[in-house]
Amino acid sequence: MNQLTLDQRTDKWLADNGINIKHIYAGTTELFETQKLATTTLKQHGKLLQHNQAATLNAFLKVAGMKNTRSKITQGQCYKVMNIAKQAQRFYSKINKKK
Repeated sequence: MNQLTLDQRTDKWLADNGINIKHIYAGTTELFETQKLATTTLKQHGKLLQHNQAATLNAFLKVAGMKNTRSKITQGQCYKVMNIAKQAQRFYSKINKKK
C-alpha cells in the first residue's frame, strides 16, 4: 500500500478544500475558512444554489486563487460567501428533513 507522507496528506487536504499551497502564507483565517466553505458548498450543494449564488462562489474562488488579488479580499466578501454556504446547508437540511 502506498503511504503518503504527512506533507503530502496536508497538501492534498488543502487542495481538496480549494487552498493553493503556494498562497498558504498570504491570507487570514477567515479567508482560508471561506475558501474551504466555498469549495465544499460548490462540490456538495452546487445543484441547490441559485445561479447568482454559484457565480458569487466561483468568482470568490477565482480571486482568492490569484496571488495579486488575494490580498484585496475584504471580510465583507468573506461573510457574503459564508452566508451563501449557510443558506445552502439550511436548504439541504430542509429537503432531507422532508424525506
